[in-house]
Amino acid sequence: MQSVKDVIGTFYKKVPIDKKYCDKCDRQYDVYEYYIRGEYKGIIDFCEVCYKEEQNLEIAREAKKHRSLAILNKYNNISVVPYGLEKATFESYIPVTQSQKEALRISKEFANGGYDKTTLFFQGDTGLGKTHLSYSIYQTFVDNGKPAIFVDLPSLLTMIRGTFNKYDNDKDLNQEIIMKSLQECELLVLDDVGAEYVKPDANGFESWAADILFQIVNARQGKRTIYTTNFTSKQLSQKYGMMSKRIISRMMNNAKVLKMDGQDYRLKGLD
Repeated sequence: MQSVKDVIGTFYKKVPIDKKYCDKCDRQYDVYEYYIRGEYKGIIDFCEVCYKEEQNLEIAREAKKHRSLAILNKYNNISVVPYGLEKATFESYIPVTQSQKEALRISKEFANGGYDKTTLFFQGDTGLGKTHLSYSIYQTFVDNGKPAIFVDLPSLLTMIRGTFNKYDNDKDLNQEIIMKSLQECELLVLDDVGAEYVKPDANGFESWAADILFQIVNARQGKRTIYTTNFTSKQLSQKYGMMSKRIISRMMNNAKVLKMDGQDYRLKGLD
């Protein structure tokens, strides 16, 4: 009975015809002619050691790529992008007022890692481009393979509230996974701070929302974070009650406040 080696030899055969030195590693290697079922097929002329090393590197690169994609997908599951904003870019934002031009300039610097503040705080009325610029920064991070989350606070609180009837070991998102992701991502954009509605407590404050928001802003200290709001600091203080001072203080830590003015671009053309 023929051995496996003999059987393979009847189909595939290598015949050494020369020796060379590898340009990469200086090892000597054999050059072969190879035959399949006795028919000449070509020449094998490469260093097998370097070839195997390159194959292993390629496998490692692919594994790293898949791990990176898995991480990005985890954060994508939490992101909530407003309808129509998916194509928003820095180029498509047309500033009108000086404050809008300044916001665009700083946003570009921040997106490219050249701004010395870790936090941007966009403040102003609706329709001035706060969310547009924030999303453009977020998309820059994502395009560069950096883990980022973009979510408005009302949607985030709804998402967290929806986890209350789930078990901790649920394969879907639970509160622990959400909060950990918000803490660990390289960039967090928390849009529409103050726009959420949670039933007030006996003192008239939204204590549950305030507690969640405090946990988030506290965990984001020293990390790239963007907040946007239509509210003034006084209005936020009234909304969050006793927690407001600690919330606002942490939001403002190493932050650049961008107060934007102008006309709501959504209402242009209306009398």
